[in-house]
Amino acid sequence: MTYKISFDYINFLNLDLDMKKLMFTIGKSLGGMKAFKNYCWDNKSLADAWQDIGAAFVKVEGLDQTEKPDITIWNGANFVLSPKAYDLLAEQLSPLGEFLPITIDGQTYQIFNCLNTVEADKNVSEAEISDDLWMGVKSLGFKKEDVENNLVFKTRFDRCGALYCGDQFRNLVKIFKLKGLNFNEDLLTSF
Repeated sequence: MTYKISFDYINFLNLDLDMKKLMFTIGKSLGGMKAFKNYCWDNKSLADAWQDIGAAFVKVEGLDQTEKPDITIWNGANFVLSPKAYDLLAEQLSPLGEFLPITIDGQTYQIFNCLNTVEADKNVSEAEISDDLWMGVKSLGFKKEDVENNLVFKTRFDRCGALYCGDQFRNLVKIFKLKGLNFNEDLLTSF
């Protein structure tokens, strides 16, 4: 099975990281603001430019969350791992991307910038094109062997805007009892 990974914004506090401040802090080192805005799509490393600007967990208005997640999503295609989640998953994830430290409530969390991409299965995937412009994805799928051979991954088919996995990663999260993620069989869902 293939899953689109999203964060459980209803039951857990949400990450608040000031994107504008981050853009001004590391954007120049990456080659400008446009390079920062496109780092996911370009599948670009942030390690050399990274600076810990700090972040916080916040409630979503109208919801009653009080618990911090062990692992969550930031900016669509990055994990944010608590110290516990990092200790449990770093070895498995490290070949697939990079870890960027971020201080949250006095603790060092890690943002995992996934640099592992998999091609979408063109037999079942279709982009939405209007006036020769990419508007989004109508359908998305991956070859079974690609999912089985990649613990977590992004795809250029959706402009590297989300993280995907198979049963192997989902089972690791369950075994380690890490809270904060949703594993969606609908690969087009937002949450």
